[in-house]
Amino acid sequence: MNRCLRIFSGFLTVFLFCSGSQAKWKNQQPRDIIYQGMTEDFVPFNYLENSEIQGYATEMVREAFKRAGLKTQLTLWPWARAYSAALKKEKHYVFSTSRSEDREKLFKWVGPIAKDSVYLAALNSSLLKPAQDYRSFKKYSVGGQFDDYPVQVLQKDGFKVSIYRSEDERMETFKKGRIDLDIVTDGSQETYEKRWNIKYKRLAFMYATDYWMAFHISTPDVVIDGLNKALLEMKNDGTAQKIAEKYLRANRY
Repeated sequence: MNRCLRIFSGFLTVFLFCSGSQAKWKNQQPRDIIYQGMTEDFVPFNYLENSEIQGYATEMVREAFKRAGLKTQLTLWPWARAYSAALKKEKHYVFSTSRSEDREKLFKWVGPIAKDSVYLAALNSSLLKPAQDYRSFKKYSVGGQFDDYPVQVLQKDGFKVSIYRSEDERMETFKKGRIDLDIVTDGSQETYEKRWNIKYKRLAFMYATDYWMAFHISTPDVVIDGLNKALLEMKNDGTAQKIAEKYLRANRY
């Protein structure tokens, strides 16, 4: 009997501690919370330079938080880990991500913070010729990152995509001709060509996309509304355009 009471007492203490911690988070004011922004290495939108996360989307995110009077801390992770953290952890969000029907109800959305267009491409030395429909290249090998939205699009269309743990690994494999095709965007092409000393040949347009911040579903609406209002102000006063022009040529906000 006493043993049972001790066990119950211990359980009650743990339960109260957990409940108290949860209540503390729920009672925190949005302006006191440091929201954890998770992103990947995706030049020129978000990337690490001089030990600091920089880029087109990164500047948009920081400025929106500043105008909304909110706090954020940014960290760079492999895409799958960043996406999973925003999906599962309170006070977390991921950027820059495409907003799709499959993802719509999984997150609360802020944006768009950037625009882009996605293509299938080969090395410039490839004998493959451009086509109107990207699905015509279904028989060729393609490289991609786990849980990346363009990869999901290709897989749904029946492509067999080789998944790589890192962008460096994927690009080195592509550069050596071990995979036929890569996924490239308006925003990233020039930087990728310089970084890996290659030249792309665009073969087919896939789709145009907006990039967003995707917040954990528990995020208060007042936070989402405040950030979206800040982004609208940035668009209206020309700040968004200036940031886009700083990083991109072909693409504009």
